[in-house]
Amino acid sequence: MNKETETDICMSAELMYKKNLSLLSSFILLPTNICDSASVVATVMMVPRLKRRKEEGSSGSVLSLFPCRKTSTSTSIQQLSDDMLFEIFCRLPCESAAKCKSVSKHWLSLISHLYFIPGYIRHHHQTNGNATQPFTLLLERFGNIVVVPSEMDKKIGVKAVDLLKFLPPASELHIEAAFNDLLLVCSNDSRCWLKKTSVFDYYICNPYTRHWLALPRLPPMTFASTPLVGFICDANFRYKVVRIHCPSKSSSANNNTTMLRVEIFSSETGEWCTSFVASPRELNRFSLSTMQHPVVACNGMLHWLDIDVYSKTRRNKGIVVLNPQGCHLCYIDLPIFPSGCFISLGVFHGRIRIFQNSISRCPRYCRLPPRYCPYCSGDAMNFSVWELGDYANAGTWSLKHTVYLRDILSEYPIFKMKGAELPWPVKFIAFHPNDGDIVFLQLLENCIVSCNIRTGAICFLPAMVSMDVKSVFLLVQPSWPTPIHPLPTKFESPPRLNC
Repeated sequence: MNKETETDICMSAELMYKKNLSLLSSFILLPTNICDSASVVATVMMVPRLKRRKEEGSSGSVLSLFPCRKTSTSTSIQQLSDDMLFEIFCRLPCESAAKCKSVSKHWLSLISHLYFIPGYIRHHHQTNGNATQPFTLLLERFGNIVVVPSEMDKKIGVKAVDLLKFLPPASELHIEAAFNDLLLVCSNDSRCWLKKTSVFDYYICNPYTRHWLALPRLPPMTFASTPLVGFICDANFRYKVVRIHCPSKSSSANNNTTMLRVEIFSSETGEWCTSFVASPRELNRFSLSTMQHPVVACNGMLHWLDIDVYSKTRRNKGIVVLNPQGCHLCYIDLPIFPSGCFISLGVFHGRIRIFQNSISRCPRYCRLPPRYCPYCSGDAMNFSVWELGDYANAGTWSLKHTVYLRDILSEYPIFKMKGAELPWPVKFIAFHPNDGDIVFLQLLENCIVSCNIRTGAICFLPAMVSMDVKSVFLLVQPSWPTPIHPLPTKFESPPRLNC
């Protein structure tokens, strides 16, 4: 442990004693000597009485406090009870508390205990109130990742080899899903195209702590059966990985029921299980358009778009909702949109949101800007944001705002000459996790902006490498990193904590 870490611990411990423990009526004096990380580095001096002394050799009457030698007592931090150490650790910054694990095995057991993390999070939520959590946008295209942090002074442009280098070496790594500060990463053999099958190795990792866990391997599968993948974690850090295979119709000739084969990995069992789930409606087969939209986790459910692949305009029919806990499906109808419009799913504060472009797809699938294509309708620079309410009763959609982006961008010099030439359409990146009025958009290949849908304010993010973003993942940094527990070997009760 370095000197800065020790100083942080000492200052936080001193503040805790002053404010919260009536047993200490004075103050804490802590040493600054440095020891190795395996030893105890702090000693608490409890001083019941103080006296004042006039400093000699100074022009003023400067007073200093020092302990009375006759009545002074000292207590080593090793003699503090577990409940007092528990309270001290809960008041430390996350990084300092995590480093305290390396001080001793006893401290490691306390901070790693099942009850510590909920207590730590609860204390910091009460202390910080409605303070926003920092976040990071991960923009991915074919294994290349660009990291866009919420703090704009940080350097961006980190590739996947830098972000995920702590994982086992693999020929190819890509992110499948994200939940809070956890990532579900997939590694497969780059030579699989020779075998026409692919072996998927899944890892759950935390980029902040660099902890990771490899999931049990599944049998190889063909490219034609590549599934959608969802990832979800509850408040008790129990997580599930869900692979959703392409829908298939029921074998009954008079039955329009669609069956889904889902494979679910549970951290509680440490195993994969396969289930067949019946859909209340006939679902469309997965297409490239379906695979390009991520599975969205919200309220303990997984959501994805049902796209009619047989229509010329790839019509969006609705949202399929899977409950991985009970393994059943439900269906949410979309608002009435123009046929073939672009929509994307997202989440804000536990509510499903839709980003909808006002333009309709060209039936001839041309790549021309709309102004040059006679078959396109609408304006590529207009978009709307919808939010789903009354979630329990199939939902009610409400229009949050419609934005005419062409008029807004015309005020910026960089777009005055290019406003009508912008690529079609405006690409949705993500909803801001802390501000419901802000969405992130990609306007050019190397231009990511945040747009306030209420005020029309545009904020340009720092320049990034030129890339056509295919997948976007939101990585939130909570007050305490989400732990990744090892796979269960046997069920054991956690050790009791004396507090």
